Amino acid sequence: MLKFLKSIFRQSGGTSATETRNAGITGEIIEYQGYQIQPTPRQAKNGWTTEAVITREIEGELKTHHFIRADTTSDQNGAIELSVTKSKATIDQVGDRLFLKRS
Repeated sequence: MLKFLKSIFRQSGGTSATETRNAGITGEIIEYQGYQIQPTPRQAKNGWTTEAVITREIEGELKTHHFIRADTTSDQNGAIELSVTKSKATIDQVGDRLFLKRS
C-alpha cells in the first residue's frame, strides 16, 4: 500500500517524458505564475481521471511533480479543464513545496 501511495505522489524528477506520454491524453501546456501545467487525464472505468504534470525551473534545475486526484469527469475536455483548475489551486496553496522530496 505504501508503495502505491508513493507512486501517486511522485516528486521532483520522478516523471520522465515517457511516463508523461504514457499517462494518457495530454492537453496544451498552460503557463501559470511561473509554472507549466500539462494536463494528462486518462480514461478509466469511472470516467476520465484528473491528473497533470506541473513543472518549474528553480535555480537552474527543472523540477517536476505529477499528481492524480480522485475526481473524475465524464468527458475528456472536462477532465483537461478540471486538471488545470486543480493544478492552479495546488500551486496557489502549496507553491514550490510541491517539489520537496518526501520519504
